[in-house]
Amino acid sequence: MKIRRKFRALLAIAILFLASLILLFVFFATQTAIDLWDRLQQAPDWLFYTYTSLISAFTLISLWFIIRLLLPSSLNKKKSKKLTEQSLVEELEEAEESGVDTDMIREEIQKLSERKATGQVYVSFFGDVSTGKSSIIKTLIPDVKVETHVRGGSTQKIAEYKWASSSGDELILTDLPGRNEAEGSLDTIVHDEAVRSQVVIYVTDSDISRNQYEDIQSLLQYGKPLILAVNKVDRYSKIEQEELREHLQQQFDNDKVRLAFISSGGEEEIVRIYPDGREEKVLRARNPEVSELAEALQTEIDSQFETLNQLRDASVFVLVKQKLDQAKQEYRKTEGRRIVKSSTRKAIFGAMAAISPGSDLVIQGVIGSLMVKDICKLYDVPVRQLDIDKFLDFSQGQLKHSVPLVLAVAGNGLKAFPGVGTLAGGLVHAVSYGIIFNALGNAVLQTLEQRGRLQAAPAALTFKELLGENLESNAKLFARLVLERDTKSSGE
Repeated sequence: MKIRRKFRALLAIAILFLASLILLFVFFATQTAIDLWDRLQQAPDWLFYTYTSLISAFTLISLWFIIRLLLPSSLNKKKSKKLTEQSLVEELEEAEESGVDTDMIREEIQKLSERKATGQVYVSFFGDVSTGKSSIIKTLIPDVKVETHVRGGSTQKIAEYKWASSSGDELILTDLPGRNEAEGSLDTIVHDEAVRSQVVIYVTDSDISRNQYEDIQSLLQYGKPLILAVNKVDRYSKIEQEELREHLQQQFDNDKVRLAFISSGGEEEIVRIYPDGREEKVLRARNPEVSELAEALQTEIDSQFETLNQLRDASVFVLVKQKLDQAKQEYRKTEGRRIVKSSTRKAIFGAMAAISPGSDLVIQGVIGSLMVKDICKLYDVPVRQLDIDKFLDFSQGQLKHSVPLVLAVAGNGLKAFPGVGTLAGGLVHAVSYGIIFNALGNAVLQTLEQRGRLQAAPAALTFKELLGENLESNAKLFARLVLERDTKSSGE
């Protein structure tokens, strides 16, 4: 207790002393500022305005630097470039020049142009299996001719139905595979069609489950009108329908999700009782009632026809950009692995070609620098030789006492002895460099993929982790490569 009291007393004294110093500083600063202002009032006009301008400029520059330090993310954040068809075509051309395969992406842009030219409104039907999507469409247009398409090489089929609404609008109703057929989530085909369509209709035959709720939220991200069609409502009483409607309205924003209670018809099993007491199970047709859905769909089209087209175009542009970024990423991974493989082979053969111990260090240094430069160029990451040297130095520090380095040193030493020593030492030496360069290149690839730039310390740590992975299999692979090279050389 005494110690606490003493501590509090010391703390109080310290606060009092600090407060006194601050008050003294404020007093002398105020006095100095007043004296300076009085003198400036008596100075010539040119001196007064020059001095005040310099002070103001210095203050503004200081404030600007302080704001940049405190809020770097808000000031340094780059404005996202608005996606347009022209900007995407230009980016596609640049990607093609780099070697990226963009055929499927160009097909997406072509498909958008074709849909825009027709002036048709595309409406996509989503929902679980057996919720009645196809029955609803056939109820809307009983004498429809079905056009079935296979998208993306998949066996899942998309059925398209042409329909002229009551207002004369030409619609394409798209019946998509059920959610359960998409392995528990919206697969690529369903996702892409949701992006291409202007209106989304989600069909359910009961209160929605958690998975269905997540699907609807996912579809809402496209920013398009979504109609939640509750099918088979003839199984519910009027009171139950009102309770279900109220419950669904509470879960979703009415401005984003429009409800439609319908019955797509179909058949139901009933028991027929004859006068003689005999019973028989028979199928009876249900009376379809989809007018509420048709009205909701027409309302969305009439109220925001131009907006529907704009939303569709914008979302397709996002889809194209996503596919282009994915194609670039896949190309970079493939080409990056090729660069690493090629550089690793050069490092192995460079180690084999080195005549005296230590003469290979210059060769490997050049190969390592070129490999890092080529990978950074592939990822459009500007890099200086200083950054490369720093990364290689950090990586060399991670090599201490590692198995590949021990093998490299031992192999280099064995090469000094003629005969068997030279052969064995060359093999061990070459294999060790293969392991090192393979890990080095993959460390750069992982760092650029994850961070977008070459950071020496994290990349060196990744290199250390990769160095110990698959050590035995890599050693066998590179040893086989060395032996094949020796066999080919001796045969020649």
